[in-house]
Amino acid sequence: MRDLLQCRDDIDSIDRQILDLLEKRMDVAKDIAEYKLSHNQGITDTSREHIKLQKLREQAKEHGLPASYISDLYKLIMKNTCSVEQQHIIAKANSSSIVRDTSIAHLGSTGSYSHVAAMRFLDGFKGKITASGCDTFEQIVGQVETGKVEFGVLPIENSSSGSINDVLDVIQNTTASIVGELFVPIDHAILGNTTAKLEDITDVYSHPQPVAQCSNWLKDILPKATIHYTKATSEAMNIIREMNSPHHVAIGSHMAASYYNLVPIVDNIANNTNNYTRFIVISMTPIVVPSTIPAKTSLSFGVQKYTPGSLISVLNEISKHQMNVTKIISRPRLDKNKETWEEIFFADIEGNLSSPEMQDILEDVKPFTSSLKVLGCYPNSEEQNKQH
Repeated sequence: MRDLLQCRDDIDSIDRQILDLLEKRMDVAKDIAEYKLSHNQGITDTSREHIKLQKLREQAKEHGLPASYISDLYKLIMKNTCSVEQQHIIAKANSSSIVRDTSIAHLGSTGSYSHVAAMRFLDGFKGKITASGCDTFEQIVGQVETGKVEFGVLPIENSSSGSINDVLDVIQNTTASIVGELFVPIDHAILGNTTAKLEDITDVYSHPQPVAQCSNWLKDILPKATIHYTKATSEAMNIIREMNSPHHVAIGSHMAASYYNLVPIVDNIANNTNNYTRFIVISMTPIVVPSTIPAKTSLSFGVQKYTPGSLISVLNEISKHQMNVTKIISRPRLDKNKETWEEIFFADIEGNLSSPEMQDILEDVKPFTSSLKVLGCYPNSEEQNKQH
């Protein structure tokens, strides 16, 4: 029988080799991205992926490995590869690079869902990343507009609770542009130190919102635990790290546990386990999205208040061009010169701002609007998720 420690050393050595190979694979993927950009080709090739996965499943059997395991593993590798290819192509198309230093502002401190979203957005960047935690959405926008950071990440809607009105209000008058979006799963988990066990838990720390979102699990599994409310989930995780007690845990993001040297004891404890927050990324430098990448264009507009059918007329013009509106919502207009009850509409359209169709839409809706602003054009993450 082999020694356990030697076996673990061998596993560590093999893992380092795997990482080296993944790095080489990614370097080749960047060469592929260069080719696709110069030849105006799309990033995804579903036929190629299907053939590749089928071949890998067959090879897995030859090596005595579960075909489903290899298939799932390579689907994840392919998804990540496509994401890096997209970042590389967009950077090149905008005379930039992902091999550089950058900075980003987010809500809360390290480990907040906004911080997790910020790090995920910059995942492909190779350089120093400076993350700036803010207390308000206004501070995030202010840091972007004054050039203190290159990017700002804002949570704009949640799949369970809907739009985040404070963010819609703060982007009404910003001079920054939306340059990206991403969907982050709200993966509430019980986080503790490495010795914590479920049966030993006596106290739970977290922000009131996650506690409410996990109320069913807490009532069924930890009915006698004392709940301690904190200002943020990141504060709760920091408290548990400092206490280092097997009896005290936090409710926070599974993805954030490592920032506080905590481990997930139980995952997916939310009442609604299919819960996502959509984040937008803003910058003072708008981007051009190549036509080979599915894009979204976000608009804000007012309508002729006393003209019947103005909103319907705007939507009809968009429909005439076969463009899909993925979201439309209204908010009170924030302008001291506005009329009473004047509203501003926000619309997300599946389409590229540079396309003739979108340019026609912008012209055709003008007679029916009192104001019209392009908030930004950016890669459509919903479309990317559907493809994978």
